[in-house]
Amino acid sequence: MNLLESFYTAIEGIWANKMRSGLTMLGIIIGITSVIAVTTLGEGGQRAINQEMEKFGQFTFNVYTSWESKEEYSPDDLTVEDAEVLGKISPAIDYIVPYNSSTIEMKGPKKEERVNLTATTPDYFAMQTTMKVAKGRFFNATDDKEQRAVIILEEALGQKLFGQMNPIGQRVRWGNHSLVVIGTYTEEKFKFDMGQQSFGAFVPIRYHLSLMEEPSVQMFMGKAKDKASIQPAMQQTTQYLARKHQKQDHYRANSMQESMDQFNQLTGTLTMIFSVIAGISLVVGGVGVMNIMLVSVTERTREIGIRKALGARRQDILIQFLIESVIVCLIGGLIGVLFGLGIAALISHFANLPPLLSWNSVIIAFAFSSAIGIFFGLYPANKAAKLDPIEALRYE
Repeated sequence: MNLLESFYTAIEGIWANKMRSGLTMLGIIIGITSVIAVTTLGEGGQRAINQEMEKFGQFTFNVYTSWESKEEYSPDDLTVEDAEVLGKISPAIDYIVPYNSSTIEMKGPKKEERVNLTATTPDYFAMQTTMKVAKGRFFNATDDKEQRAVIILEEALGQKLFGQMNPIGQRVRWGNHSLVVIGTYTEEKFKFDMGQQSFGAFVPIRYHLSLMEEPSVQMFMGKAKDKASIQPAMQQTTQYLARKHQKQDHYRANSMQESMDQFNQLTGTLTMIFSVIAGISLVVGGVGVMNIMLVSVTERTREIGIRKALGARRQDILIQFLIESVIVCLIGGLIGVLFGLGIAALISHFANLPPLLSWNSVIIAFAFSSAIGIFFGLYPANKAAKLDPIEALRYE
């Protein structure tokens, strides 16, 4: 008997026992569905979040004073002038700006709102490709150097504070301070931001520092020329600050690329753990295949005896039952792949993720299905092959 005959014989055996074959496949279907859904969502979700992070911070890095530093903290550890010098002397840096952020209550003619206020220099808007002017303009270098009390508002915030009025040229109040609105802006939001969305506004940093009793810059935000320049840019910045302020190991820098690497490592580990847990059900399914195949061998003992009496060799019987086991697992694997991709597509639709498809998962699923079919089908097939034809023919 050649392989093709063994294949047809196995298909006939499966077709003749459709209910039993279907129940045998159930464990494989559940296992493959779980593995495909977990790995596809893990890889696809990771890819989608990385794309969002690249869009909002490709080549960017932050510099700040270290909490672990043994040097004494000083308000002038980071200054606006430091950022300006670094932008001129470092060939690896495209932009670097001072950055202060706080939450304030802002009052307009119509309403009072809680606002995330950011103080920085005009170069910040050149770094942020996701921000666009809606009305008016961003503040410029003159506004900053002359410490003008001007502000730009997120477009939705302007509508809240001023209603149908044009906010440009109007005033908003922040505590005892009155600021002139010179522009509004729109900004793409980070798609996977799980925090509460709030409104934003920007003021020149020199004006912001002039209001503080003890002026200080919280951090620098920088953008390197390209991916290869990120590490040199961070190193040059921390070295310059340490030399300028005579404070060793006082400054730290991290990049969006490092955050993405850590995130990928975390999600990769979680995906692997969940895949292993889901894979356990595959082993359980394999044990089910072996049990059913043993029952099948027992039920078909007389058939095996007849085949051997007609000249079938031991290896013919072995291959016949082994092929039957592999086919059952492969059909179960195919159905599991379809279910897994369907579940992943359904979840990605409701989670607002792009369409996901992991070919690696599909290949691994079919490889596992074949391996399970061979491993758990080998013992029943070998038992059938070793049956004595005379004893088999006597079996009732």
